[in-house]
Amino acid sequence: MGGVTEDAPPVPAARRGHAWRPWAGAGIFLLLMLVLAYAYLRLSQTYAENSDEANILLMANDMLHGNLFLSGWHVSDVPFITTELPQMAVLVGVFGLHLNTAHIAAAVTYTLAVAVAMLLAKGRARGGKAIARMAVALGIMLAPQPGVGIFVAIFSVGHIGTAVPVMLAWLVLDWAITGRGGGESPLAGRRGWRRWWLPAVIAVMLAWAEMADPLVLVLAIFPMLAVCLARVLTGVVTGARDGDAGRLAGMRAGLAGRWLELSLAAAAGAGYAIALLGRRALSSAGGYVQHPVPYQFDAASKWFMQARIVVHGLLEIFGAYFVPGRHPQAGAPTPPAPSMLDQVIAYSHLIGVVLALWGACAIARRFFFRDADFVSQLLLAGIIANIFAYIPSTLADHSALNTREVAPVLPLAAVLAARMLGDRLLRAPLGGPLARFTVRGRRLGVRVVSASLVVVLGWYGFGLWRQAETPPAPVPLTGLVSYLEGKGLSYGIGGYWESSLITVESGGNVTVRAVTPACMQPYQWESKSSWYDPSAHSANFVLLDNVPGYFSKFSPAAAALLLLKKWYGGAQFDDTGSHHMVRGYPLYQYEARVYSANLLATMPRLRSTMPHPPAWLVKELTSKGNRVPRGKAACK
Repeated sequence: MGGVTEDAPPVPAARRGHAWRPWAGAGIFLLLMLVLAYAYLRLSQTYAENSDEANILLMANDMLHGNLFLSGWHVSDVPFITTELPQMAVLVGVFGLHLNTAHIAAAVTYTLAVAVAMLLAKGRARGGKAIARMAVALGIMLAPQPGVGIFVAIFSVGHIGTAVPVMLAWLVLDWAITGRGGGESPLAGRRGWRRWWLPAVIAVMLAWAEMADPLVLVLAIFPMLAVCLARVLTGVVTGARDGDAGRLAGMRAGLAGRWLELSLAAAAGAGYAIALLGRRALSSAGGYVQHPVPYQFDAASKWFMQARIVVHGLLEIFGAYFVPGRHPQAGAPTPPAPSMLDQVIAYSHLIGVVLALWGACAIARRFFFRDADFVSQLLLAGIIANIFAYIPSTLADHSALNTREVAPVLPLAAVLAARMLGDRLLRAPLGGPLARFTVRGRRLGVRVVSASLVVVLGWYGFGLWRQAETPPAPVPLTGLVSYLEGKGLSYGIGGYWESSLITVESGGNVTVRAVTPACMQPYQWESKSSWYDPSAHSANFVLLDNVPGYFSKFSPAAAALLLLKKWYGGAQFDDTGSHHMVRGYPLYQYEARVYSANLLATMPRLRSTMPHPPAWLVKELTSKGNRVPRGKAACK
């Protein structure tokens, strides 16, 4: 049954003649991705670099040179060890260790997110349905806005790349459980055990993603458990209601028919366990030290304001933030207010927001139906979990720049809208009044849908081109690097936001290592322990920045500077500078204090002296109205 019989008719010649179509479609898809990658590179370059990206480049370069486990590194709460870091290591090997490689990596990551989203949106659909689905996903993700939108969705090494392995896992699941006609394949139900490999593959893919980013627990693992539970309960309730052999027998039959869901729930748990074991194995092998996720619930009185910030950030990455004026980029001049044309483009992107909300409502209404789309359920659960875990947390108590924590909502929502509405958008005009009209033998509805997709995507493409034509942001701190090189200053310490940025921008000619402002100790966040080894390096200057800013301001505690002055007779300054200040791009002002000692060797002495300040230091600090640090808090 279902096999091929000997007297089966041959494949019609007309159908054989269209064998080139899949190859043509694949070629067009790849060409589109290349064009988008170039556009996203231009978009990324409109945002100035900072030390987050520079440190990731330094980690990737270390990995490229054999330190695969990042031994000696203190990484952030997101290690990227299995995703972006290997990708950036390859790019550093091809393009070199410089700041533009961070922009290339950002463009590659976002292009991959768009490509995988389009493939997951398509699923096993073919023909017009496939095109409609992919077009919806592409339109929603096409053009985040300059400023916050680009920083969150493209440039920052945040969480947008985490959506790629998650969507790849759902793509494997979708292809395994969906037949070519769009319905469930025999893999679901009692015959599922014949494909035992699927839960194993999903477990490994979720572990791969979780190793790189703990957010996968919220985006994929918890949603998989919740959706599988919902589908099992649906099967049991339906079996009890419709069972012919009695309610209990029907419940057992319904439970047996949900073997796939039970095995996938176990796979999600196994994936998390594998990731935990992988981290412990890396730690035992001398690998990196990872910071815990700083997740804490904030006061309930702040939740409404934090929800508004999240809405702002999401509208920016959807390209639909139409409010006049623009929040300034951190550390850059305030950009001009968007023109009327820019606002019209933003208004038009509200179509994508509406489609995303419509798609979420469509699957929510059918969430407990027996025939609900499994992948769409997972997408909705991931979106809800990501947003509602973020809003009440202290992570959300910042500017819209920090909505990179919910950046995966964009590709997940795009895929959800495409899967739930792509077929409907195609089917509605074909089944309505337009179905009665034909033009040259083709129904008018087909032409209407095609023309509408072309017009909307063309308009969105114009918006992307307009944004990509924005001049690149000036390379930050170029003047400061030239100044330090001219003074022969090659190794020093400073604040986090400029340290590795200077190191990468100068090609290592000027190396600045980040220290804490309290008592100038190694800043153990995306840094390597060997940087602070006084037997290998000698740091003789401190780089200060006294101008407040999100990506600036490094002013060590007065007590630490007074101790250095007492021990080494004060610092030497450049007398030609205006008030000993060096101007960098665009708002920063720096002061380089040069000492006659190796400041790296001084760190242990500072750490032991600061908690118990001598009497002379207490007197001098008090006379100047400065706080006297005491105890363990002195070096925090």
